[in-house]
Amino acid sequence: MYNENIVGIYLAAGHSSRMGTCKLSLPLAGDTLGTMALKEIVKSKINHLVIVTKDFQPNWLRTIEQLLTNSIHWEHIISLQAHLGQSYSLQAGIQRAKQVGADAVLVFLADQPFITSQLIDKLISRTSNEHDFIASFDGISMKPPILFQKKGFDSLLKIKGDQGARSLLKTGMLNGLKINTDYHQLIDIDTLEQYETYKQIVSPQLG
Repeated sequence: MYNENIVGIYLAAGHSSRMGTCKLSLPLAGDTLGTMALKEIVKSKINHLVIVTKDFQPNWLRTIEQLLTNSIHWEHIISLQAHLGQSYSLQAGIQRAKQVGADAVLVFLADQPFITSQLIDKLISRTSNEHDFIASFDGISMKPPILFQKKGFDSLLKIKGDQGARSLLKTGMLNGLKINTDYHQLIDIDTLEQYETYKQIVSPQLG
């Protein structure tokens, strides 16, 4: 494995407009939608974790603060411009990663609850100077988690509006590697219908 300081950026500043409620607080598999991936991230080889939200004290994050503190060097930052689009939250995370001396960042979306520490470590293990990024690939498209080398930070800081890190990959400006990943691990939950479907699949049955 390439020896680098890898900083995770957990983007959790969305407005859940398609869900109609704060989706990260919704119960799922005995946790909340927003904390499931965090429990996997802290088991991975990430060195430092930056959680980006639009709120100063989100309820779902408070439920996992102790586990985070006991498991990983982490911090919570606020994106005051999150309402202008995802790029602003991403840039807040990148700026902080630069300040803590990141050699690479791994970008996560908080509404992807099924990622695993094994997937994260697989991405990290493929890190090398040969690639600007290493992306998860579900057989159709590249999706987060995506690892970006330091030389790609300036390009990430130029993304505008409601565009995420994936938009940069489509430009062909960066040379990258796709890692084949189980489709279900990369699912992001955007609607109430999706939530109800996956809740029935993964949540413990009562009674």
